[in-house]
Amino acid sequence: MGNRIGFIGLGIMGQPMALRLIEAGHELAVFNRTPEKAKPLEAAGARVAATPADAAHDADFVISIVSDSAAMEEVALGKQGALETIRKGAIFIDSSTISPTVSRRLACHAAGKGASFLDAPVTGSKHGAEKGELTFMIGGDREAFDRGLPLLRTLGKKHIYCGAHGAGLSAKLAQNTIQSTMVEIFCEGFVLAAKAGVRPETMFEIIQSSMARAALTDFKAPFIFKGDFTPYFPLKWMHKDLTLAMEAAYAQGVPMPAAAAVKEVYAAAKAQGKGDLDYAAVVTFLEELAKVRVRTTEAAAEG
Repeated sequence: MGNRIGFIGLGIMGQPMALRLIEAGHELAVFNRTPEKAKPLEAAGARVAATPADAAHDADFVISIVSDSAAMEEVALGKQGALETIRKGAIFIDSSTISPTVSRRLACHAAGKGASFLDAPVTGSKHGAEKGELTFMIGGDREAFDRGLPLLRTLGKKHIYCGAHGAGLSAKLAQNTIQSTMVEIFCEGFVLAAKAGVRPETMFEIIQSSMARAALTDFKAPFIFKGDFTPYFPLKWMHKDLTLAMEAAYAQGVPMPAAAAVKEVYAAAKAQGKGDLDYAAVVTFLEELAKVRVRTTEAAAEG
């Protein structure tokens, strides 16, 4: 028998996640600030809620995945927010990547309603959400984690318990710091090689034959070489996550000199209007500075 789920946030990640839950037999009430994004879910059998409070009413689980801390506070604590109506014993699972401090505050509000709260950010981007192959990094009470795990198995292949409230988000910010830096430095190296006349195909063969090879850049490289920056994970969100990581680093006295520099590269690309492109579009900012393009011979001919 399926659960009653209030699902809030139907963007690049939320929509395929919600669809998988419907396909698994759960009863969904969905809310999105842009109502037209709810239409595919309504067609699949979900009820479209008028407000987050409406979506959360009588739900066994509330799942949210929204853009940032301000959006999360609004859907949880704002007028007709989900925490107004969440029932005692329900579990609120937030898969947004937001400030750990904000998340801990929301957990306190949920506890005041007799509900549990898990910070459960994900990695795996759009294709992982579509295939149910996301990795969840989860913080909160272990008992709530254990109760929520059967539901989360519909959405992901790996569910890693990180510790107390906020620990999942802290892990996600560390992971995205590493991921964003790997892609940016990969792009720097390829721009350097291209400027010297080394073809991307040749440079990629070298990287794949060396200790510098990584699954992430193996996946991103073909898109970079084609100039295809269809968003699997938008650049503006990666910049947001780097900013949150730097805020956390400052609060904890952790120096992050390389990440600070990388954050500004993403900030510059975002300022150029590239925020809605995939974060691998950071290469275009570097290309423009160097006056060279990292494209394979075939892609350059097509362009």
